[in-house]
Amino acid sequence: MCVEPSLNGYNRKKYVCKLVYMALLGYEVSFGHREAVDLVNSTKYSEKQIGYLAISLLMEEDADYGRMVVAAMRRDIHDTNEFNVSLALNAVSNICTREIAEVLTQDIVAQLLSPVASMFIKKKAALCLLRLLRRFPEAVNAQQWAARVIPYLGHRDIGVTLSVASLVTALAQQFPEDTRKAASFAVRRLKSLVIDNEYAAEYIYYKVPAPWLQIKLLRLLQYFPAPESPELRSLLLSILRHIIDVSQDTPRELQQMNAQYSILFEAINLGIQLDIDQGLMQECAVLLGRFITSREINVRYLGLETMAHLAAYIDSLDTIKTYQGVIIQSLRDRDVSVRRRALDLLYSMCDVSSAKTIVSELLRHMVVADFTLREEMALKVAILTEKYATEYSWYVDVMMRLVSLAGDHMGDEVWHRIVQVILGNEELQLYACKIALQTLKAPVCHESALKVSAYVLGEFGHLIANAPDCAPVDQLKALQSKMASGSQSARAVALTTVGKFINLFPEIKTLCLRVLDRYRGALDAELQQRACEYYALATLESEDLMPTVFEEMPPFPERRSALMSRLLKREADTEDQRTWVFGGREINRERKLQKAGKTVEDSEEPPVAAVPQLLEVPEQTRFVADGGQTPEELARVAKSKRHYARLLWENDGILYDGDEIQVGLVAQYKPPAGRVGVFLGNKSTAPIYDISIHVACEESSEKQLVVQQATGQGPLPDSLMPLGQARVFFDIKCIDVFATAPTLRIAYTMAGAPTVSELQMPVTIAHFIDPVTITVADFFSRWKQLGDAAIGEAQNVLKTPFLSTDSGAIQWLRNVVGGAGFALIQGADAEPDNIVGVGIATTENAGRFGCLIRVEPKPAHGLTR
Repeated sequence: MCVEPSLNGYNRKKYVCKLVYMALLGYEVSFGHREAVDLVNSTKYSEKQIGYLAISLLMEEDADYGRMVVAAMRRDIHDTNEFNVSLALNAVSNICTREIAEVLTQDIVAQLLSPVASMFIKKKAALCLLRLLRRFPEAVNAQQWAARVIPYLGHRDIGVTLSVASLVTALAQQFPEDTRKAASFAVRRLKSLVIDNEYAAEYIYYKVPAPWLQIKLLRLLQYFPAPESPELRSLLLSILRHIIDVSQDTPRELQQMNAQYSILFEAINLGIQLDIDQGLMQECAVLLGRFITSREINVRYLGLETMAHLAAYIDSLDTIKTYQGVIIQSLRDRDVSVRRRALDLLYSMCDVSSAKTIVSELLRHMVVADFTLREEMALKVAILTEKYATEYSWYVDVMMRLVSLAGDHMGDEVWHRIVQVILGNEELQLYACKIALQTLKAPVCHESALKVSAYVLGEFGHLIANAPDCAPVDQLKALQSKMASGSQSARAVALTTVGKFINLFPEIKTLCLRVLDRYRGALDAELQQRACEYYALATLESEDLMPTVFEEMPPFPERRSALMSRLLKREADTEDQRTWVFGGREINRERKLQKAGKTVEDSEEPPVAAVPQLLEVPEQTRFVADGGQTPEELARVAKSKRHYARLLWENDGILYDGDEIQVGLVAQYKPPAGRVGVFLGNKSTAPIYDISIHVACEESSEKQLVVQQATGQGPLPDSLMPLGQARVFFDIKCIDVFATAPTLRIAYTMAGAPTVSELQMPVTIAHFIDPVTITVADFFSRWKQLGDAAIGEAQNVLKTPFLSTDSGAIQWLRNVVGGAGFALIQGADAEPDNIVGVGIATTENAGRFGCLIRVEPKPAHGLTR
């Protein structure tokens, strides 16, 4: 492009606008970029505006004039004319290259924190930083300036606060430690809006004060744990209660209803996430039950989604189950997004008692379900069936029906998982063979069902060979009848089954060889190769090789289900991260296990002083290092005992926190088995070497409790750099009732000095107790039976002085009993502070047996029986 030297600004602007128009039409514009840069450097607003517009559309990340643009942007960001600053900030957000993020972040932060910058510029600067943070989080060095931005949550201008709230929410997801102070600012700003009514009239939207800011602050608080300060906790609780109370009356105007309900749903989500008041949760459950029957589609959608959140954290699903019929009916809603949320909620609320009903409803609905829902629905049916199957026949029947109904909408993970489960459970194999043969004999057999049936018969067909109509020749004929209509991959599996038949049933070898011979000339290379190789093996003079090649497959190692991994897989995007996932308490606990690579934070600790007395931390919990223990180490041991006590009724947290290392645990139990993840973090500034992590049981308990390192995980690293982390998982099996917890032994070398730490693992018989709900009459009847028999009963009186001074201690005591595996029976005792619980302990040898507990606190005397 030739440019006249005398070209004035107006003509330059005119020609650049034409280039912009060409680019918008889709043509490649490879010239005129320098003229756009000249316009950016102009002092006239109209020319600068067109220049930035052109640069935003035409500039490529590796453009040779990139540094000139960055220099111009920096000059305009520091300009006293706020229009120029605004144009530059807009361009930074639109172009957003790595170089811009690295060079201009600090300049933009300076504009946000500047005491002389206008509110208009501060808002743009905050949103510009949000864009850079989401695009290049590692290039903006957010940890250096995050703490200085947080106080702007309390800025007098609501618009600035709104922009900063979006920025701090993104920061909290990536740097929770550096933004923890934001919680107190957010709570106090909410108080000023909700309770104190401190806001300008222009921010009232249909009688609702600053609804967007309320929503953003409520969402921001979900990324932090419950406040440790009693004052802040009480204030937050009063805010949530105020929001819920205000929303009891249905607004007349649609806009007011939308704003009010949006705030309400975020408040409920926050209450669920923090779990700071059980009474509040019950109120939320009742409110949500009303919302899921609303005529408004948006309200139904949000009600179903929030109820799924509630199901991910609530201890008892009984309240949610009362709405099961309504939720199932929502699967037939005219809006597909509501149907999807109903599916998510059914998946989250499912347990052993409701599994058969929910799975059968989902299978019935799958035939008419929207095509966009079928794959997700099939995955969830497969997961629920495997997770809650109590009968082998039910599992096989459901899964074979599933692959027949939804085979076209499922990936190979589903039939792979069916085969893995059957291989790993001997009790399933006989019945699975019968169903597999019936499936092959049916008039229509889906490709996925053909793969499962062929695989199962190839492995275990001999189990039914003597049954009527199940002879080896019948199995081969049934397989042949479906091979011709199968795809290449299905026929490949079937050919392998034919090869296995030769090994299992020598009497039909000739028939099998005919089948293989037919496919030796197949056009598909995979089928041809299999047929030729299997035929060659079967016709060798020596028959020693055949049994070795076609030996029965061993059970697959225990590992995470690929179905669950696929369901949890999400595409990376720039939206706010979820604080929970659909699937109930267990899957959210597993999600914590996945994210435990980050530092596990201390949760709030009610009455610390009494914890060791109540829960009796073993005195053998110890930390041994060469050279003895210093007073500081002894203080850490005392703190570690408190950590241990808390982990007796919580499944994740810190077990030990020292100067050099931090040890965290995440546990998951499914009696009589469990899995515990041990996370070792290096807190020092020097690397550690020769790391070993082992678990041993005392002699008195080694026959009652088996602890083994889980299979399928790699070895520990040779070294651990500063701020690095290593992890190892242990599988636990409760053989019989045991009295002594196992010992965790961690050894490592730092700066040439070997160190050994031994900790008592918080694993007790209480972890193998499942809660069970019975009536009050049944409880006292069974309690009386145990008392009359004078066996299996123990009673103890403990000193609990904190009960007389801490109003929240009774609720904490309830949490301890519930965390120990007991279902709390409400209204069982005339004294409201007394706690009554029921559970079922499961061991491998002793089986299942009931456990009853009564806790009678006496606050006036500082005692608990």
